[in-house]
Amino acid sequence: MRAAIIAFIALAGSVATGAARAAELGIYAGISVSMVEKDSNRSVFENEAQAVDDLAAFAPQSTTSTFDTKDSSYGFVVGWRLSEHLALEGGYMDLGDVKYREHSDGVFFAPTPPEQGSLQKNIDSGTSGIQVSALGILPLSYRWEVYGRGGVLIANSTEDVFVIDDLGTPGRIRFNQSGFDLLAGVGISFSLADIYSVRLEYQRVFDAGEDETLDAADVDLATLNVTVSF
Repeated sequence: MRAAIIAFIALAGSVATGAARAAELGIYAGISVSMVEKDSNRSVFENEAQAVDDLAAFAPQSTTSTFDTKDSSYGFVVGWRLSEHLALEGGYMDLGDVKYREHSDGVFFAPTPPEQGSLQKNIDSGTSGIQVSALGILPLSYRWEVYGRGGVLIANSTEDVFVIDDLGTPGRIRFNQSGFDLLAGVGISFSLADIYSVRLEYQRVFDAGEDETLDAADVDLATLNVTVSF
C-alpha cells in the first residue's frame, strides 16, 4: 500500500499547473472497485481453529493451512459538492474478507473409542457498512484536483466458521457485531466531459472489525472510483 501513496504523490507532481477550474457544485454519485489488505494476525485465527478442535474433542497429528488477508471489494457513493474546496459524501463500503483454511488429520476422542479422522475448518472475517466523510479539495488545473478524506464507517463485522469432518458432517457458526470505525484517505481526480470524474484513492480504515468477531485491525484500500454529477 506504500506504493499506492507514492504513486499518488508522483502523479500529482507530474500534472502541469494552471488555473484551477470552477468547481461543479451539487449532487454526484459513483461506484468504486478496490484492492484491499487487512493487517490481521494469523495467530488469532489459529487460536480459533484450536478452539474448534477442543470443542470437537479432536487431537490433530498433521495440519496444513493457508491465510489470505488480501481481497477485492466494491462500493458506491453519493456526494454533495458544497464549494470548490469542500464536499460531503456517504455510501456503502465493503472491506473484503480475511480467509483462513485449515485441514487436519488426527484422532477423535468422542464418542469413544478414539477414531482416526480429519477436520476441515474454514474461518472468514469481514467488515462492511455505510461511510460518511468530508473531503478537503485542492484544484490543480482545469481538470485535475487532489483531495484528502476524513470520516467514519458505520460498520457491520462478521465471523463465519464452517467445519466439516471426514464423514461429510457440516457445522456452521456465524457472529455479527456493529460498531464505528474511523477512516482517512488521500486521492487524485481527473474530470471528463465536465460531469464525469475518475478518481484514484488510497484509504485506511482504522481498527476495522470488533474483538467479539475474531479480529480488529487496520484495513488499506487502493480504490478506483468513477462519479457523475447531476
